[in-house]
Amino acid sequence: MKAIVQEKYGSPDVLKVADVLKPKPKEGEVLIHIKATALNAPDWRLLRGKPFLMRLMIGLNRPKNKIKGSEFSGTVTAIGDKVDKFKRGDHVMGDVADAGFGAFADYICVKSSLLAHKPNNLSHIEATALPLTAVTALQGVRDLGQVEKGEKVLIIGASGGVGSYVLQLAKYYGAIVTAVTSEKNEDQVKALGADYIIFYTTTSLETVDDSYDLIIAVNGYNPLKTYKKILKPKGRLVLIGGKSMKQIIFITSFGSLISKKNGQSFKGLLAKSNGKDLSFISQLAQEKAIKPVIYKEINFEEIPEGLAELEHGHVSGKIVTWVNKD
Repeated sequence: MKAIVQEKYGSPDVLKVADVLKPKPKEGEVLIHIKATALNAPDWRLLRGKPFLMRLMIGLNRPKNKIKGSEFSGTVTAIGDKVDKFKRGDHVMGDVADAGFGAFADYICVKSSLLAHKPNNLSHIEATALPLTAVTALQGVRDLGQVEKGEKVLIIGASGGVGSYVLQLAKYYGAIVTAVTSEKNEDQVKALGADYIIFYTTTSLETVDDSYDLIIAVNGYNPLKTYKKILKPKGRLVLIGGKSMKQIIFITSFGSLISKKNGQSFKGLLAKSNGKDLSFISQLAQEKAIKPVIYKEINFEEIPEGLAELEHGHVSGKIVTWVNKD
């Protein structure tokens, strides 16, 4: 079968299309014929093996998991022992960013606990844009953010892969949303429900004369003091990602220590894929409460170039590709 393989650390150019062995499902797993896959931040963040300490987990001299890719939609073709929620022929979707990756391939074996049925109203190419990013957004908005109806929410990076779902989910839970984005994404964030828009190209958050119950920084690039300034006295910051790895590590590791008792709180999200949350996302998509935002569709062989574009930033939605369109 074909797959996108990484033999060494480096830029996206180190990725190559190769023939590899087709996997067989173990106990608790299903074999999936992948129809479509999507590109995500974890796919490029681990390519270079930096920071070096990360290699203690992903492979010291070369990657432990050679087949890249985290998000997919496809069809179940074989079932391992002790699997009762899925059967051959089921259309499913999933995220394996926490389970060794492997979605840039014809086939993948996945624990059934990580899967959900694909929404019937979406094609595979649409559904593959859901699992990692929408579940990440759900855990940021619902779990860490604990957003409530009527709260004022500021979303930084509201037009990206995760941000587009954060916006939709914040509106689903009844928030009043201000989206931070660029002028070219104005129509997109309006269509997804943004009540107000701040263009980061012309307006610094330092100059914003407002305060928010919740800030969700999907693309966090502001210093912590800026977030503190525009948060209400009991406001919350949820950091999902950003350009500063130091800030991500600091907030994720020490957020509880710098949070003020009975005051502002600061949390970093470590999203975890799971079938329960993904099934809820599938239900919302089926009900048209949320919808995937696709930036563009590329060929399978163009995945390295797509990851380079994603790493560069300013991608409005998801980059997706058919793996097996038949």
